[in-house]
Amino acid sequence: MNYLSELWGGTTFGTVPFPYYIPMKTKKIHFLLATLIMVVAYITFNYSAVEANKVKPRLETIAVGEGYGYQILYEEKVLVKQEFIPAVQGERAFASKKEAKRVGDEVLKSIIKGEAPFVTISQLKDLKITNLED
Repeated sequence: MNYLSELWGGTTFGTVPFPYYIPMKTKKIHFLLATLIMVVAYITFNYSAVEANKVKPRLETIAVGEGYGYQILYEEKVLVKQEFIPAVQGERAFASKKEAKRVGDEVLKSIIKGEAPFVTISQLKDLKITNLED
């Protein structure tokens, strides 16, 4: 036995006492694990920043003649412009901004879900839209 092995009470590997010796394979595993953790953290934070800055469609109510309508915009481009109550014969505007917003919100939800942006008479009645009939 040499001086180091007597000092540490064990064997030595080269000139390094056993408690401080880490095999090369373990070092590689630790390095790869640390690299993997950093890459996952970078991707997670980068994806979160992109999602936070992602532009979403938005709803605006608009004045139309003697009533109101709505439009849905995406990056300042008009996707839907609804000046009259949909699914109703004739050109009837919504009686209030609140009514136009309620219907516009339903259409906006369907666009965000990737569904067709249409509204039925039944939905209009459920939303308590006035001015549906003459």
